[in-house]
Amino acid sequence: MKYAVFSDIHGNAYAFEAMINSLHGEKIEGYLFCGDIVGYYYQAERIVEAFKQLPNFLAVRGNHDEMYLRALSDIESRNAAIEKYGSSYNKPDAFTTEYIQSLPEFITTNIGNFNIAMLHGSYSSPLSGRIYPDSPLDMLPLEYDFLFIGHTHYQMTRLCPKNCQIINPGSLGQPRDGKGFAYCIIDFIKGEIDRRFVDFDISPLFDEIAERDSGMPYLSDVLNRGRD
Repeated sequence: MKYAVFSDIHGNAYAFEAMINSLHGEKIEGYLFCGDIVGYYYQAERIVEAFKQLPNFLAVRGNHDEMYLRALSDIESRNAAIEKYGSSYNKPDAFTTEYIQSLPEFITTNIGNFNIAMLHGSYSSPLSGRIYPDSPLDMLPLEYDFLFIGHTHYQMTRLCPKNCQIINPGSLGQPRDGKGFAYCIIDFIKGEIDRRFVDFDISPLFDEIAERDSGMPYLSDVLNRGRD
């Protein structure tokens, strides 16, 4: 029973579609998404459309997803998001908005014989908390077999006391750890983790950035981190 686990797409449909294409021919029974559909890049609506076709799909809301919702009704929040993260916040669409509004911040469920939890940040702060490889783990719950997280854009697996595994699949849309556009496969029969990366033609995304946010070189620079 294999599930694909991914996080932090940030509107990068090219990376998402590369992941889906890479899984053709494999028996993937479900998908887990740890938050941040939106922010930085521009194809959130296309991603949400694809999400609705995935089998056994579970997703949580991320901090940028929450920011996107705030930008709908608060012009100051919208302007601040645009100034810091680019024009993807400029025109929220109703389709993406409705979908994000439906997402919870925290999910617990059973898959196979495993008890899992999923959130974007940390147990104490589901939207914006951060768990890094060296973060203390004494305040984390131990009643789960797997705790799936995102937010830091760093791929990570840590084993807690009583064998609770914390897994960050890395960022599929905007990696920052130099490892690449990342996701992982979890075998919920064997309890095994297979860390994976996708390669794709990134030039269309660079073209979109040049057209829409030419004054924000960071949006391109971060995508090249660790690629040289």
